[in-house]
Amino acid sequence: MYVYDNKATPCADAMALVKKFHQAINGRQAAGSNNPVNATVDGWLCVSGPPAAQGGTTCSKGEQTVLAAVIPAE
Repeated sequence: MYVYDNKATPCADAMALVKKFHQAINGRQAAGSNNPVNATVDGWLCVSGPPAAQGGTTCSKGEQTVLAAVIPAE
């Protein structure tokens, strides 16, 4: 997973947030899906873009935003 530079949210917190979100949506979004999936985690609204379009994850809470992309393991 890669979390884009975000000065408002410490990197470790952003990584933990995205990990919790992906655990929350586990099994709700097929790999070939064209539909985004969302969930609220610790007061953050997170949305995972459609995997078929290589969508990333966006989480927001107030003025804070965390952007992340899942990078396939090599």
